[in-house]
Amino acid sequence: MHDLPKNLMEPWETSLTAVVKANRLALDNLQKLSVLQMDMLRTCMDLGFARLRAAADIKDAQDFLAFQAGQIDATISLSETLDDEGKALADLGDDIIAECSRLTEDVVGRPPQPLQPPRWAA
Repeated sequence: MHDLPKNLMEPWETSLTAVVKANRLALDNLQKLSVLQMDMLRTCMDLGFARLRAAADIKDAQDFLAFQAGQIDATISLSETLDDEGKALADLGDDIIAECSRLTEDVVGRPPQPLQPPRWAA
């Protein structure tokens, strides 16, 4: 009779463990995403202020031509940075999916293999 409370608590403990793991996973990934976003914000701000300073230094036609060349270089640099950040974000998404799948397997178990459609005799 004294085992009744233990038997009642086991499913709750399992569920609570899964919830704690899911919360930690969400928090860790939110932090990673926030770091990515803040790094990108810093990069864009630095680039923007650098270009504004360059524009403020234009005094003649030569400076203007140099500024235009700098704009092209800045655009190329920003494009490469955005590409790298996009890849990092995609990698983070892949990691989140893999971690969620592992967590689901730990809680629920491995999903059954999909059924194959029947083969019809020719």
